[in-house]
Amino acid sequence: MAERDVWGDDPKLVELLGEQGEAGFRALFDGFPESVGVLWARRDDAGKVVDFTFGYGNPSILRAFRLPPSMRDRYTLLEALPRMRGSHAFDAYVEVCESGAPWSQEVTYDTPFGDGYMLGTFVQRTVKLGDGLINFLTDVTEQRRMEAELRSYADVVAHDLNEPIAGITFLVGLLERRAAEPPPADVLRQLRMSAERARDLIDGVLLYARAGELETEPVALEQLVAEVAEDLRPRLERDGATIQTGELPDVTGDPRQLRRVLQNLIANALKFRGNEAPRVELSALRDSQEWVVTVRDNGVGVDPEQATRIFGMLSRADHEADGAGIGLAVCRRIVEAHGGRIWVEAADGGGAAFRFTLPR
Repeated sequence: MAERDVWGDDPKLVELLGEQGEAGFRALFDGFPESVGVLWARRDDAGKVVDFTFGYGNPSILRAFRLPPSMRDRYTLLEALPRMRGSHAFDAYVEVCESGAPWSQEVTYDTPFGDGYMLGTFVQRTVKLGDGLINFLTDVTEQRRMEAELRSYADVVAHDLNEPIAGITFLVGLLERRAAEPPPADVLRQLRMSAERARDLIDGVLLYARAGELETEPVALEQLVAEVAEDLRPRLERDGATIQTGELPDVTGDPRQLRRVLQNLIANALKFRGNEAPRVELSALRDSQEWVVTVRDNGVGVDPEQATRIFGMLSRADHEADGAGIGLAVCRRIVEAHGGRIWVEAADGGGAAFRFTLPR
């Protein structure tokens, strides 16, 4: 394969394992999903490890760090990654070579790496291999981002839940003090609204947390739009709204989750309507690598300063509007789980154009 040729032969690996063992080693790790890289110790005249040279690297690590063909022979480890000089990590590498004790760490990179670039958070496991070591790197960038987001969202949700729960507590106390009297209609209405607000927040966070769970299969987007339109038919008829659908592609994805994206975007177009009857137009364009799907409306549009923030959890462009501010965050989570991205632009003639991509 072309990726294997990037590093060429590794004479020290052949010397250690023999030609047959080296071939088996490559056969095992060439298709390995995790990044794997071998480093060989470079020693001074006194036998002290002073640097490492690059040995075998599997296709995953070459792709992850965008390493070019000339990388291995142009640099030592400390030349490619100067920040390691005198670091705890370098000392740990030396200790692995000398003692054979394995070592692991979680590390976040955002730095040049020779002629490549290291970016992301990885769980790194290092073990001895001859007079060198082998690194296994598991990419946990997305997992850590999600964990950080969920911690932040949990704090926000806990804060936002205080208001409806405090309202429920107050109203229940009011009813208890007037236990002999029928509850006033306005008290019951406020109690119901507070309970619904709390339920919406909890359901929204659970929905967001599960939005990245995909079960992929061939999906006809035109069929999903037809199903969403049928679900929204009472509201469409009430508002005099229309949905116009151009030619939409068949893609590979999770039909349940993609349907949720389309439903959220169309429902938003109905919610943030202008003076005219709502009109929603769906279309798709294809480039060399992905589809760009557009959901355009003739509503009030989106303030450019809010264009990024509205995709955050519990963020709302209009605080007077109903909702918990979770729908667009869920859309973003689903689209990113499919390998795409989502954004909003001002539509020609007014309104908003929400666009998201899906790989071809």
